[in-house]
Amino acid sequence: MNDKLKPKKATKIVYNCLILFAAILVFIRWMSAFHNDIVVINAEINSHISNFALSLVFYLGVGFTWILQKTFNKIILLGLFIIIANVICETVMSFMNTTDILDAIYGIVGTLIGFCYFLVINKYGLEVIHDES
Repeated sequence: MNDKLKPKKATKIVYNCLILFAAILVFIRWMSAFHNDIVVINAEINSHISNFALSLVFYLGVGFTWILQKTFNKIILLGLFIIIANVICETVMSFMNTTDILDAIYGIVGTLIGFCYFLVINKYGLEVIHDES
């Protein structure tokens, strides 16, 4: 038998809420580029929130498909890759980007939130579909 996994309803709801949350943060950030009075929470968070949201959305997008394929170890490696990439891009690659360790920290936090989500759904948020073929 070749068993497959599918997400439970609550898993899909939380996934979509996390994606929507990140999209709203990015939208607010983009709106603040046109109007300085629009901020997420405060000016400090507002200037780094896009790195948080991009890391979270990328990790959730790729990781969600991988977790359904029973590849949790790959999800861990992807998270480590995103964290390392954030640190390298925000410290070493000054020719491509303004070095800003706070951007890396926000990206790491976004990745860690995604990892916590995957950790919980790997244990509680998936159900097995039995394939008879």
